[in-house]
Amino acid sequence: MDISSFAVFVFKRKVKTLRGFLNGVLKEEKNFFKILSLKRCETLKDLVLQNDFLLRALKAYAVLGRQITFPIKFGEKEYVLEISEYSYKPFSIIFRLIERDIITIFRETNYNLPVATVLLDNDSKILDANPQFERLFGFKREEIIGKNLNELIVPKDEIQDGFNLDKIAKKTGYIRVERERLNKYGKKIPVLVSGAPFKISGDTIGIIGVYEDIRDIKKIQQALYYQATHDILTSLPNRYLLEDRFNIEKARADRSGSKVALFFIDINRFKDINDTYGHEIGDRVIKFVADKLVKSVRKTDSVVRFGGDEFVIVFDEVKQIEDIVSIALKVVNAFSEPFEIDGLSIDVGINVGIAVYPDDGTTLEELLRKGDIAMYNAKAVGTNNFMFYSKEIEEKRLKVISDLKARDIMFRLVFDKSPLPQMIVDDEFKVLRVNEAFVDIFNIDLRKIYAKKLEEIEGLKQVANYLENSHNSEVFIEGVKFQDKEYNLKCSIVSLKISEIKYHLIVIKEVMLSGSK
Repeated sequence: MDISSFAVFVFKRKVKTLRGFLNGVLKEEKNFFKILSLKRCETLKDLVLQNDFLLRALKAYAVLGRQITFPIKFGEKEYVLEISEYSYKPFSIIFRLIERDIITIFRETNYNLPVATVLLDNDSKILDANPQFERLFGFKREEIIGKNLNELIVPKDEIQDGFNLDKIAKKTGYIRVERERLNKYGKKIPVLVSGAPFKISGDTIGIIGVYEDIRDIKKIQQALYYQATHDILTSLPNRYLLEDRFNIEKARADRSGSKVALFFIDINRFKDINDTYGHEIGDRVIKFVADKLVKSVRKTDSVVRFGGDEFVIVFDEVKQIEDIVSIALKVVNAFSEPFEIDGLSIDVGINVGIAVYPDDGTTLEELLRKGDIAMYNAKAVGTNNFMFYSKEIEEKRLKVISDLKARDIMFRLVFDKSPLPQMIVDDEFKVLRVNEAFVDIFNIDLRKIYAKKLEEIEGLKQVANYLENSHNSEVFIEGVKFQDKEYNLKCSIVSLKISEIKYHLIVIKEVMLSGSK
């Protein structure tokens, strides 16, 4: 079934009048004269003299100055006669005959659809397009009729993919393949493309293409991806994006024989800043540090907010250790000046632990662990220091952890398992901990005393008074009431100051019911 019969007439210059059009010379044709049962002729004037209908159609085209279509019937078949400019040849027009059934079916089923739809012949040339297609891609229908769709809207580097999709569409069809297509002005538009064979009486005579605009969906996807991979406060990449950045630099280092340096960075005494000035100032300090770090490194380096007050920087193309030292000095020196805000001057310092790929490890997890170890060693020295990871540092850290664990075990044995009731309070006399003997003897509900001040707990107000006014390590407290029972307590009090906070250990040596001997 022929759906692409045409005759092209050319002119010496652009014409707009009927007289000018009659001078048109036949350039090429395909089955046009045969379908109309007309004698082949070389000029447009000779053509319209053979058929009065064609003359009236040409007059209408000359008057309107734009593409026109007319229904026309020859024998048992109905066609649409279309006259329009022929884009492939200058100063030319084309007479096209399309079987009416094809256009009618397409328009009835596709013109009111909310998605862009195009009708192609078997050579991927455009036969018709619905209004949504015009709106999506910015073309007027008369501009694109007869043009190859792939050459029109498919990016040049993907044009073969466009032809391959057409082959699949003619054979089996496909549904919602994500691609980018060009609008009239060359701007790429993300779309979901579907294609299906267009059949009449079982014969595949063309292709139906459908384009769904997903620009809004892509914006949402990009926003969600950004939120998932970036820190909201600083807009830096977060730890989820860190692995991708590291793997890229690792592959590059493997190819070039260079190294990758990983800086694990901690803000010195950030908790004190938060506790002293509040979380709003703390957040602004975080942003201040992020900005300083970004400005201290190259654009190709990746600064990541790892979490809380911790940052990680990945440096690529490092040739020697001296380069890393130079970078580290620049980073820590960036914090030599205090952070000025709202009349406040806050000394903000950092500590940096450095691990190097492939010297210290081959995985991100391993390098982060070793960078963390080096950072804590740098922190022990003071503010604005950096330290390279070494095996000796790790062994020293493991020994410290082992010692702390041993002390914790000893504390549990002495405190928790002691037969004497014991209590630990801070300098505000808040209850931090009581041992098992305390709970058993006084039948205390821990939920009612933990994190509360002694003066807020019935029966322990007297203890608070003694702590506040007595300077003796041995005290005798009378009238302490628990669970409707009144006690006299002989206590030993030990006070210890740690990091500016004073803690009190209260050991109850004797417990006597009030009134007893």
